[in-house]
Amino acid sequence: MSMEQLTMLYDKSVEIINKKDRRFAPLPAMWRDKPTSYWNRIRANYSGFMIPYRKDFNGTEKSAINGNILGLFFNGSLHNKSKKPPTFSYFGNQRLIVNSSFIVNVHQNIYFVDFYCHNLRDHYVTLVVARPGSVVDRFCQRHLMQINVFNNPFLKIVNGKLYVTLGVNIEVFYTDIVDVNRVIQDRIGKFMPVTFRGKGSKEFGIPKNLACKVCNLW
Repeated sequence: MSMEQLTMLYDKSVEIINKKDRRFAPLPAMWRDKPTSYWNRIRANYSGFMIPYRKDFNGTEKSAINGNILGLFFNGSLHNKSKKPPTFSYFGNQRLIVNSSFIVNVHQNIYFVDFYCHNLRDHYVTLVVARPGSVVDRFCQRHLMQINVFNNPFLKIVNGKLYVTLGVNIEVFYTDIVDVNRVIQDRIGKFMPVTFRGKGSKEFGIPKNLACKVCNLW
């Protein structure tokens, strides 16, 4: 995807936010949902470290990050009425909740990368968070749109606190290793059970719905 096309996708995402819901809400925590077997494997095989994996082909097929960078997805989508996280998950029955400042802060660069849907109704914006100067960050500088962490339509820091849009769903691809043991020990995060629905993640992701006129360029 060219930078011109990415800019068009960005503009489309802003347009739907302006039409649907321009409000922001506080986002004190972000979360990652996985089955119990995933977390057991992290503890047993990786000493509690979550290792970034290669981005699948979920979302826009031509997205520059598909198959090219490594990271871990965290969710930041709040219900537009309750302003709370969903009480269920399509990805697993155990939720790791972490302070949002651990994921998004002034020491990281943040990039817009995708806008898509699967069902014509629920739209998602994907953001990449990268450590400045890292290999991933250099890739993002060349191929993605960097946004100002203090002033953007999706996820921004205001007076030291993180706020998220209520107009679309926000997912963050965090591109560093996460030491789960340290997160728990330092009280940066915690585990909680969550109701599991559906069949979980698909191996190569789910392409965006090409019938949607809101999030497709062609």
